[in-house]
Amino acid sequence: MIPARTLPIVNAVGCVVLASFILVQWFDGKSVAKDLHEARSQTILEKNARLEVEERARLLQSDVEGLKSSIESIQASAEAAEKQLAEQSVQFDANVKALTDAQTKVKEWEEAVKARDEAIALRDTKLKEATDRLTELNASLVSTRKRLDEAVAQLRKAAAQ
Repeated sequence: MIPARTLPIVNAVGCVVLASFILVQWFDGKSVAKDLHEARSQTILEKNARLEVEERARLLQSDVEGLKSSIESIQASAEAAEKQLAEQSVQFDANVKALTDAQTKVKEWEEAVKARDEAIALRDTKLKEATDRLTELNASLVSTRKRLDEAVAQLRKAAAQ
């Protein structure tokens, strides 16, 4: 067997080995606990980051849907504006044609009024000439009648004598 003197040395060496083994296990445990804590912290951070990314993606998706609806409404408004512009263009063309026709009629009427005014002026000139001629004839008739009355009066006077 083992001598008695060596047994306390072997026991001491065993205790040292056992203490060393315990220290190694304890440091490994601390290291593993630290790694586990860091891994859990990293997992929490990644989970938070993932949640933030998911939230941002949801917000962006909501923004995209809002933009799509805005684009659709803008397109609908643009189509309505194009239709209204086409209708207004047709109406404008009709108004331009009506204006052109009205201007043509106004010119015709102005020419007709001018011709009427010229005819009235010519008529007035002829009426004035006719009135002047009638006035002359009337004056001549009055003087002839006066002479006739004087001649009749002289004939009556001569017949009475």
